[in-house]
Amino acid sequence: MQRARPLEGSPRPDDRGAEATVPRSTPLTIVSGAVAGDDLYSVAASASEAIGRPVVIAIPALGEPVLWPPGSFGPGDVRLIVADARAAVSGEVAGRPRAIAAAVPVRIGRELVGVVAASNEDPARQPSGEQRAWLEGAAAAAAVTALMREAREGNLEGSCRALLQALEAGPPADVEAIASHARRLGLELSTGAVAICAQAQASGAVGPLDDLRARHGALLAELGSGRVLGLLPISAVSGVAADEALKPLVAELAARELQAACSAPRRDVGSLHEALREAELLVELASSPETSLPGQEETYRLLIGVLLRDHHELEQLRDRTISALIAYDARHDTELVATLQRFLLHHGSTTDTAEAMGLHRHTVGYRLSRVHEVSGLSPYETDGRERLSLGLKAAQILAADKRRTQHE
Repeated sequence: MQRARPLEGSPRPDDRGAEATVPRSTPLTIVSGAVAGDDLYSVAASASEAIGRPVVIAIPALGEPVLWPPGSFGPGDVRLIVADARAAVSGEVAGRPRAIAAAVPVRIGRELVGVVAASNEDPARQPSGEQRAWLEGAAAAAAVTALMREAREGNLEGSCRALLQALEAGPPADVEAIASHARRLGLELSTGAVAICAQAQASGAVGPLDDLRARHGALLAELGSGRVLGLLPISAVSGVAADEALKPLVAELAARELQAACSAPRRDVGSLHEALREAELLVELASSPETSLPGQEETYRLLIGVLLRDHHELEQLRDRTISALIAYDARHDTELVATLQRFLLHHGSTTDTAEAMGLHRHTVGYRLSRVHEVSGLSPYETDGRERLSLGLKAAQILAADKRRTQHE
């Protein structure tokens, strides 16, 4: 983001029509509004109307904070809120101003650029979980608005980031707004796309992506901390499966020392959020030493689909298979799970597992017997081995999803 720009180009609150303060139906519609061109006043007004209390958006790089309703915070409170936002952006720890009941960070990728906060005008009535969801939607929309502003000033990178940030925030409430934004960038997403995520394996900037965008016809942007997200429209692929068409791009990203993964194709704009999340999880899994993706991608994709549909269902699969083994290892400082992983990786060969782990073959056999006793599933039988394998993958995906969430 560019720094220290005033907001004189934004309409003042008293110039806005009544339509600006009409409540939105869900938090994600605020994000869609930002993609369609809403400014920070619209974002603040929508969030304020939804939660029934004043809202302030403070993004220091964009100048003065935006308040809704106008004048709802005193000058002294505004100064404290701005100071708190600047401290947060700088990575400093500061106490929350008393005028604020709840605050949500505004992030562009993983870079914290400001805050969205609700007033503390009624200390006895703290924001509910639903109200906080509106603040989180407003924070995502504020990030998109900031990026859209850069895009209007001729920054293609900012425009790409705005679209990808909006899709990453959640399923689009306004599919046509997303599709229209993509068309302005010269991409047709209405028939679907394949998502790609890449993560730098070492610290440092990813570098310009303009050449990759032009050469591969893909939407690409760095979202901070060496993470790249992208979409390759299915409509841009002629005679080649979309995931196959991404292989040259993946190879170029690998040459830049980025670990990359692709989602399965999605056939409509509404499911592109899932495609991006799938690609992100596959990259997170690929970076874990506990995961062996080659040859197993489709199984992981199926289980990621379960996660996206029903998080609890994947937790149940883990709990019915290997949770007892994880708990046993934690209590007794054993390596039943690690031994089981190596056994499955070596296609059920006790000898190869023992050699890989530097153990005697009988030690591996004893551990696998304990796996059967503790889990109730035999790693030597087809059914037990398959269920244990699925349980391990479920646990790895859940752990990867937790890490991904903590990174944001």
